Amino acid sequence: MSKKIKTTSQQLTRLFLSLFIILLLLVNLTFAAISITFIYNNAHQQAEEVIDTVRDNISDHDDHKNKKEWKLFLNAYLARQSNDAIAVKTPKGKTVYSEDGEELFKKTRGRGNFNHVVFLNNSAYYFQTEQEDKYQISVILNVNDLFTLITHLLLAIIILNLLAIIFSIPLIKRFSKKWSQPLEKIDQDIAAIENQRISKKEVFVPQEPAEIRHLAQSFNDLLEYQEQAIKREQQFVTDASHELKTPIAAIRGHINLIKRRGKDHPEIIAKSLKYIDSESGRMEVLVNELLELGRAKKQHQTIESIDLVSVIYKESQIIDQEYHCSIDLLCPVKLFYPIEVKDFRLIIHNLLDNAAKYSQDNIKVTVELEKDDKNLVLIVKDQGIGIKKENHDKIFDRFYREDQAHSSKIKGTGIGLAIVKEIIEKYHGKIIVTANLPKGIIFKVELPL
Repeated sequence: MSKKIKTTSQQLTRLFLSLFIILLLLVNLTFAAISITFIYNNAHQQAEEVIDTVRDNISDHDDHKNKKEWKLFLNAYLARQSNDAIAVKTPKGKTVYSEDGEELFKKTRGRGNFNHVVFLNNSAYYFQTEQEDKYQISVILNVNDLFTLITHLLLAIIILNLLAIIFSIPLIKRFSKKWSQPLEKIDQDIAAIENQRISKKEVFVPQEPAEIRHLAQSFNDLLEYQEQAIKREQQFVTDASHELKTPIAAIRGHINLIKRRGKDHPEIIAKSLKYIDSESGRMEVLVNELLELGRAKKQHQTIESIDLVSVIYKESQIIDQEYHCSIDLLCPVKLFYPIEVKDFRLIIHNLLDNAAKYSQDNIKVTVELEKDDKNLVLIVKDQGIGIKKENHDKIFDRFYREDQAHSSKIKGTGIGLAIVKEIIEKYHGKIIVTANLPKGIIFKVELPL
């Protein structure tokens, strides 16, 4: 049978109750230690006072006193209501006692003591002996009344502690439940989100404590990020399906056309095959870019520095041959940076390709590469049709084409800039889009050094 898991309220109740009991126990032990120390010091002080008083009033001729005289002499230094005793050993070796002192000394003689304290017949006595010149003075003080008082006080305190513990349990439970309510509310909201009982996917954010507030806010941020990611993936699937559906439908249409009319009209075969080849090539480019988009997020453990200038030079030649545009390179002779060759090739190729295909022939495209104190900076400027300011962020969405009416006339899949952004974010960089006045667009890439 599985062990029942305790709730936060139960754990807090148990914790606070345990701390409260430990605190009371420490207070009681401290009180007991202070009380015992007080009794001991008080008894020691009284014994010292009695011995000093006897010593100050005794003389050599007192050695000739008889027992009765000694008893009267010693009784004068004892409290009548206490069961105390004094014994004096004279220079002649005779030991004299106060009233009833001889019997008390005999009972305590031979008994073990703990730091001058002797327990006899359920009573506590303080025993002390000092040698004063020729006389040996011994004192036994009854401290049982003090022990009894302290014991009664301890019992009273223990009873009060038990009552305090009993009455504190519901109070501690109440406060524990109050402190755990934010967590319980968050847990209920999470359960409601899992069961899809609420439309807005966010949990309760309490004002305090600060740690739980921060946790709830972070969880809401995670939910928001997850929801946006799911929407992007759903949109991606829809767009990818649409992009693939169009060439597939066209290919199948021409295949069926060849089947139906190819024998009777052989001239349509060459035309249809050309169209099939074009659409299949388009599908190949699309699939390859989708694979590159998925690969762009993968991290690599070790990356060697490469010469970025040589990569830019090679890609600019490819774009120049394809689009017949003028590419002006403002780069140092060599510039090394730790990045995968394929990743940087995709960045520069897609940025140049985007600049060239949205510009007229022979329009100049400028590429700048440099390092500042914190970043590697790559800038690609064109003088093409430009991008509306409100669409600067949208162009990095997969399959987004700003001019939908003419997008079919301009080759491309709408994934290139999405790949660029994924790669840049993998290297903890950023890409900034600004207008290139009077016309065109500027892409600025910053990668941290």
